[in-house]
Amino acid sequence: MARKKGTKSVLVVGLGRFGSSVASTLNEMEQDVLAVDKDPEIVARWSSQIPVVQADMTDVMAIERIDASQFDTAVVAIGDSIEASVITAGNLLDAGITDLWAKSVSIQHARILRRIGARHVINAESDAGKRIGHLVSGNYLDYIEIEGMHTVVKVHTPQHLAGKTIAEAEIHDKYGIVVVGVKSPGREFQYGENDTVMRRNDELIIAGRQSQIDKFLAS
Repeated sequence: MARKKGTKSVLVVGLGRFGSSVASTLNEMEQDVLAVDKDPEIVARWSSQIPVVQADMTDVMAIERIDASQFDTAVVAIGDSIEASVITAGNLLDAGITDLWAKSVSIQHARILRRIGARHVINAESDAGKRIGHLVSGNYLDYIEIEGMHTVVKVHTPQHLAGKTIAEAEIHDKYGIVVVGVKSPGREFQYGENDTVMRRNDELIIAGRQSQIDKFLAS
């Protein structure tokens, strides 16, 4: 397949809400993306918006016809059939795609995907629900959970730290977190340095374990 300079090629299998969002985003970013769905109506619906082909990826012959082994990355976004999801993921792994992302719909589904070799397993509903829950709580302006126990959040400067520099507040020593950057209203984003002053209405981007962040905000 033709390759745009500086991009990777991505195969997206399944054009439900999750898969179509992934494929559309990659296409808008001008990545080399090809979407696949077995439903001809869905393929027709998306054909004018993203590169798409009709194929049943549980069929090894379909894997060969679209030359799946030539893709750097694959995203298995099938959510209506665990069997189809697992078989498709296995076929793509057998084709030589090692950077495989797969959507799971249950803990058991995720466990199977990991066991057969999926590098990244996403529970789209659970991950989105967790993020929205944190945002609705009112403590965060934004919330991103990183693989493992760490998170990156955006918060307003806590009252007790307003007017202090990062060094004066001893943020890392006291809480174990890192101030990645600070965005003041009407000013450019700046990376967090020891002499960076945190003002009351500033937005702080901080990284650390959830328990450390909770302690930081509760102090």
